[in-house]
This record gives sequence, C-alpha cells and structure tokens, in this order.
Amino acid sequence: MSSDSALSRATGAAQPAEAGFPAVSLGADGAPEISQLDEPAPAEFKLSTTIKGEGPVVTLDDLVTVHYSGWVWGGELFDSSWTGGQPAQFSLLQVIPGFTKALEGQTVGSQVIAVIPPAEGYGEQGAGSIPPNSTLIFVVDILAATPMPQ
Repeated sequence: MSSDSALSRATGAAQPAEAGFPAVSLGADGAPEISQLDEPAPAEFKLSTTIKGEGPVVTLDDLVTVHYSGWVWGGELFDSSWTGGQPAQFSLLQVIPGFTKALEGQTVGSQVIAVIPPAEGYGEQGAGSIPPNSTLIFVVDILAATPMPQ
C-alpha cells in the first residue's frame, strides 16, 4: 500500500479498553484525546490495541505511514500529526525504541496506545518540550506499511 493509498484513520474493530491505560476518545476526524491517569507512571513498556485492523503486518523493514499523538505521562500533548492534517511517514529504524516496539507486529488499520518508559523514549536527555526522564504515551493509527527500498 503506497502512501497515496494509505488509510486516513484506523479502520478496524474497536477493542475493549484495558485497565492501566488512559482512556482514548476520538474526535470527528479521528484525532485522539486521552484521559490522563493520576497514578504514577509504570516502569515498563505497555501496549494495548484499541482498534484492530485487518491489513498487512508491520515489519521492522517497513516504511510506515501513521497518524499519532504523543503526551508526557500526567502532562500535556507534545506532538501530533493530526494538528497539521498530514500523516507522518518513516522507517521503524528512525524512531525511539518504544515507538518501534509499539508498531512492529501490528496490522495496518489498527490503532494502538503505548506507554513508553524513559529508557525506551528520550531518556535522561529529554527532547524539545519533553522533560528528561519522561514516560510517554502515544496513540498511533497505522495507515500503511510498505517494504523499504533495498
């Protein structure tokens, strides 16, 4: 599936919410919002599928097209492709380890929520508006996956 034929949002079947994750609600355009949890951030990576797509499985060698929003645990939105209206496209080898871990093995058409501890995110250095040692929350719609050119 090329980026020209990518989905515009996750299209699969809604999955039951899992305990320990922020609740995800979607705007009319598909952009996610979350309800932050008052409890301390978990120390380990956590992943939940909120919408299960039926497309191809994402592999480490793929170029993926996604819409995503990212929050600092207990804090504000720090980045969202939904804001600009254009999905992001990148190799899973070009992103933080927790983002790769969240997408590899998922199916196109799915939406996942990932809780990424600092060691699999931006660590002690932080990045931009992300403070050092931040646990991150990403909601990601997987719109397309194509093999990287050799």
